[in-house]
Amino acid sequence: MHRTTQRGEGVVGRIEFDTVVAGILAGAVMALVETVASVIAGEGALLPLQSAASVVLHRNAFSSDNLFLVVLVGIVIHFSIAMMYAFAFGVFNTQLRWLTRIRGPREAIFGMAFASLIWLLDFQLIARNFYPWMFEHSQVVQWLIHAVGFGLPLGLLFAQREPPLRVGERPER
Repeated sequence: MHRTTQRGEGVVGRIEFDTVVAGILAGAVMALVETVASVIAGEGALLPLQSAASVVLHRNAFSSDNLFLVVLVGIVIHFSIAMMYAFAFGVFNTQLRWLTRIRGPREAIFGMAFASLIWLLDFQLIARNFYPWMFEHSQVVQWLIHAVGFGLPLGLLFAQREPPLRVGERPER
């Protein structure tokens, strides 16, 4: 019997699980890259978490009054956004042919392009209008962190997590 779809394709449960895992892992890589960049720039190591927390706490996230709350809110916001965007990337990916989805370099490029779109949406549209303090730091660096620190690992994780063909299945053409 010849099938034109692959195992797990269109199955929301697999997509949800894979996107949560990929979102957490890519979000962790991005958080690490942002922290290193922040320290190299002479800012504090907590600046990335404070910036994430500022989405809810606004400028209060940058005061040291309640550091535990700021760190907690920053972690929740950062990883929630990472999982949300990873889910969107996963849904987008299921629309691609299987042979495209399993190619690491192609997925890496898709991931970086997707993360660049995220940066455009989050910083150039949303932050510009609601969180102007996000522009106190280099936007080129922020774009690179999004593309390389989030998009690259996200794309590679999705390529790696794509299930193999079942016996007798052929990839889509």
